[in-house]
Amino acid sequence: MEDRIRGFLSNYIRGKDLDGLLFIGDSYRDLDLYYLSRFLAGDRFILLASDKLTLLVSSMEKGRASKESSADHVVSTSDYGSREKLKALGKPEAVYLEVLKDFLKDRGAKRLGVPMGFPVGVYRSLSESFEIIPVESPVAVLRAVKSPSEIEAIGAAQRSCQASMKIAIDLIAASKPRRGTLYLGDVPLTSEKIRGAIEVALLEAGCEAVDTIVAGGDQAVDPHCRGSGPLPADSPIVLDIFPRSKSSRYFADMTRTVLKGEVSPEALEMFEAVTAAQDEGMAAMRAGVTGKEVHTRVAEVFKDRGYPETEGKGFTHSTGHGVGLEVHERPSLSEAGEVLEAYNVVTIEPGLYYPGIGGIRLEDLVVVTSSGCDDLTVFERRLKV
Repeated sequence: MEDRIRGFLSNYIRGKDLDGLLFIGDSYRDLDLYYLSRFLAGDRFILLASDKLTLLVSSMEKGRASKESSADHVVSTSDYGSREKLKALGKPEAVYLEVLKDFLKDRGAKRLGVPMGFPVGVYRSLSESFEIIPVESPVAVLRAVKSPSEIEAIGAAQRSCQASMKIAIDLIAASKPRRGTLYLGDVPLTSEKIRGAIEVALLEAGCEAVDTIVAGGDQAVDPHCRGSGPLPADSPIVLDIFPRSKSSRYFADMTRTVLKGEVSPEALEMFEAVTAAQDEGMAAMRAGVTGKEVHTRVAEVFKDRGYPETEGKGFTHSTGHGVGLEVHERPSLSEAGEVLEAYNVVTIEPGLYYPGIGGIRLEDLVVVTSSGCDDLTVFERRLKV
């Protein structure tokens, strides 16, 4: 466990008058558990964070956890007589709970903090022998500030993301408008065709695509519409790619909007406004300002250009969000945005959405610094292709 994480957790535990923090789950779904343990497992295991980090895993996983995890100690359920307990109790869940209680008593734990999403059945059982305090997990705060190795992992995923974006845009650029639809040869070019090309490129780069957005026309007015069917000519197409590296588990995120065919004055003005708003967001970014301040400055650009912030159309979402082990994590660049810190990794993704014109969004991924931000995205912003 890194010294930064160890020190933060120790101070938190002492400040809350706890004997430790207890987590239970599988680390594919519980990203706080993965962040602390660096042990990827589909079966549930226990993590106890105090002055040391200790894992309680199945006997089958003890060897792997000892080699791969960041824990100071790894013990197995068999170390606490799980087989003998099963003969006596007959129910695997009852055995697991008794093993967990013995594990905690062995470490002198009496008062434990657990995250708000802690399993209620385990909570009720432990409450018979321990004082269990649900707390807002401090791990989300830790995860918001990235280490150099985390930034490198995100940057690597972003480079793969950019390579897949180029493939997608090249396909759109190679298409031909015909009666309001884009064609590749004699076949309509579809959202599914572009999405498939993106996903193949990402898989070959060791990443997995998650709900990639390829949406044109009025489909793109809904910012999270994945898009389907033939892509329109003469209308903006939003490409939003947010892959996760299969090895590091870290996400990247970027969006570009392109158009093949004739560009309407309305679409061009929207694109220019979104570009200016993104530039303003970049200029506003630095450690010490709040995400709310950045969001406000972006919204002011739109308002000054005749695009007020409204419900249902216009600028309908936040300016950005943190990216890491989750594609949406702290900090937020929104009306509720907190103070930004150096080494936050966040998106800057202003957008405008109007029925009859479509949606336009641009998204870069940046690292917050003391004097501004470093852009991890190296990719042109061009509407017509």
